[in-house]
Amino acid sequence: MESDPGAVRNFKDFLQLYNKMTEMCFQRCIINLNLRKLDTEELKCVEDCAQKFISYNNKLMQNFVKAQSEIVNRRIKEAENQQMQIENNQELENTNLAPQEISVSDSS
Repeated sequence: MESDPGAVRNFKDFLQLYNKMTEMCFQRCIINLNLRKLDTEELKCVEDCAQKFISYNNKLMQNFVKAQSEIVNRRIKEAENQQMQIENNQELENTNLAPQEISVSDSS
């Protein structure tokens, strides 16, 4: 079974974010390592930390998508302008040809 490289990359990115969040919230919130269960303060801290991380990541991704969209639109517009300039230059070259040059180039 072959896997989609994009899906594999997305999964790796997700795992990397998940691991980063887990490590950050653990370091920030877990105080007592002698107990098997989290106390209420630790549990609340972990929940808040995870929620904040998820919200931050979502906002970051929204801004990234918006910025990427603006960049793509700007590049499309630049490419269209460049193409129009090339076409205009070609038209100028064609109108500046002498009549005998036109007949020579037309007969080729």
